[in-house]
Amino acid sequence: MSRGLVGHPGSNHLAYQLVAALQARGFEVGFETGIFWTGTGLLPRLTALLPASLRAKIERELKRRSHAGVDPAQVTLRPFAELGYLATTRLELASETQLAAIAWRNDLFDAQFAQRIRDERPAFAIGHDSSALEAQRAAKSVGSLAILNQVIGHIQSGLDLFAAEARLVPEFAETLPLPPARVIAQCRTEALEADRVIVPSDYVRDTMVANGTDPARIFVLPYGVDIERFRPPETPRSPDGKFRVLFVGGLTQRKGIKYLLEAAKRADIPNLELVCVGKKLGRDAAFAPYAGIFRHVPHVPFHEVFGLFQSADAFAYPSLHEGSAFASYEALASGLPVVCTPNTGSVVRDGVEGFIVPPRDIDALIDRLRLLAFDPDLRARMAKAARLRAENFTWAHYGDRLGAWLKTQLQ
Repeated sequence: MSRGLVGHPGSNHLAYQLVAALQARGFEVGFETGIFWTGTGLLPRLTALLPASLRAKIERELKRRSHAGVDPAQVTLRPFAELGYLATTRLELASETQLAAIAWRNDLFDAQFAQRIRDERPAFAIGHDSSALEAQRAAKSVGSLAILNQVIGHIQSGLDLFAAEARLVPEFAETLPLPPARVIAQCRTEALEADRVIVPSDYVRDTMVANGTDPARIFVLPYGVDIERFRPPETPRSPDGKFRVLFVGGLTQRKGIKYLLEAAKRADIPNLELVCVGKKLGRDAAFAPYAGIFRHVPHVPFHEVFGLFQSADAFAYPSLHEGSAFASYEALASGLPVVCTPNTGSVVRDGVEGFIVPPRDIDALIDRLRLLAFDPDLRARMAKAARLRAENFTWAHYGDRLGAWLKTQLQ
């Protein structure tokens, strides 16, 4: 089977899933990344030197950067730049500083990954948007297939949306920081130069085509979900008189948080409980008009997240710019009807597992939430359909689709 290389500078679990999927299907794949916990090598030896209380905390964080399906012998670490970036997040420096640190990390990683590609000359190399331009060019120079894994919509489409939002909803504008100009230029060039582009949704494909990427080079590959971890409760939750709507993600305007809060405020649904799980960004003043409208849960440990889905009646995600929101898959697997926008990149079908509403359309959000709140039979039908839909989008399905496509590209 063909030898390939995959590179990602950070902690995106999608990259881990991709590597594990290819290795499980017979591809010889080397994985280059910043920090990855394998249980062997330098990281465990260093953490063993720490005091017990600190060691437990550090190891808990590090073990989140792991995947049982990735062969440790095929992992190469480039931790220096990643550690520098992590320092900016732990110090809670300004968003502009953090974005600059990401760009620096990505540039350094890209150069190192490119050199490895030139040295090894693999059959294919897969990089990730904003950190793959030099790697792509290196792959082309040695005759390797240069593949871009584009995990979010085209950067120009995002910038256009953000500019409009800053005018429409100025109180949330600071939750839409802009990347450095050189990152914008790099992302535009990556999308044009890659031999192939993997995208997770029709939304991302459409933004790529709109910005000049040849549709013939694009492969739409939806994500997967762990249907054993995320599943409906074994028994229906005890009735408490509430209609509980769940949102999981950063509370930012990129994810349409203003429109969701406004819909909840105006929906006139008795005992509506909107639960927003994730980090709240921006000024408290922006959220002040919605005090008492939603319950904010800043953080939930990963091993408890599934319980939040099981406690809800519906899931809402009116995002403006995504790749394919993982939380939407988790909601489906948990048997929740989903109300989202096309820009969410979900596999939800309108009127089947939930509803697709236009971005920024508060009235449509209200209408669909009211339908679900006041029609328990509709909610039950959609809940059943949601679970069945998720069963066709497991990580095993993702791997099978990826492996079959890649084989055709290498023939």
